[in-house]
Amino acid sequence: MKNFLNLLWMASLGFVSSSCTSVPPTREGLQSEFLALNPARIAAFPPMLMAHPVEKTSIDPAAVVTSQVQSLIESEILAAFKNQPNVNGVSFQTVRNSLKTAPRLAGDIDSELKSMGQLTNSGSARETLLLTRECRSQKSFLDFYKHCVNQSNKWTSLLNQFSAAVQNSDSILLPILTSLEKTTEKNAYVVRVGVTLLLIDTNSGKLIWGRDSIMRAESPSGVRQFAEVNVLLDKIFVESFWSEFPGRRARSEQNN
Repeated sequence: MKNFLNLLWMASLGFVSSSCTSVPPTREGLQSEFLALNPARIAAFPPMLMAHPVEKTSIDPAAVVTSQVQSLIESEILAAFKNQPNVNGVSFQTVRNSLKTAPRLAGDIDSELKSMGQLTNSGSARETLLLTRECRSQKSFLDFYKHCVNQSNKWTSLLNQFSAAVQNSDSILLPILTSLEKTTEKNAYVVRVGVTLLLIDTNSGKLIWGRDSIMRAESPSGVRQFAEVNVLLDKIFVESFWSEFPGRRARSEQNN
């Protein structure tokens, strides 16, 4: 009996120790295990809308429509890869056309990502028990993807199906609008826009490269007008945003 109690005590100590160990945050940019990778075919998935699972943001549907935000995001990404011979991509429109042969797939990918986001923010003790310690301690969208989304076998299966439907693409570029809010604060008109961009291996679901960015703009004193969304997107998709993207050459390198 004494030996059993000792074992139980040691096990409880081990549990407390492991539960208190901090999980290192997922670095932005290229992940270390993919340093030597240059994807053969990157398929650009149409921009998704999903409130940030960590920052607790919101998305204004009316602003999305009136500002044509998804089209703006596509344009920013396409411009960033213009004249990039080392990046072989499948365009947004080609991906849309390819997915017509699998009409439910795009919706299933969207639903799976959002369902995991809802689970991590449910506030239910019972549902929290379904999450790993790493998932519960997420600090960014990249953490959320790595420790929550990619732990789902269903997610990996969906990516495998996507690859088969879209020219056997070995990676998927997933743009996500995580925030679009217009508020007034102390007589200032404030716009907040967030975008997360993930490059994912369609075979394993592992994160290859990622950025998680939120930009805020406040109207000058006395100006009663919100900043244009495209202005904030321009500030997000600057050259440094694309640092370490596999195969992409920086604009400064192209001019040499």
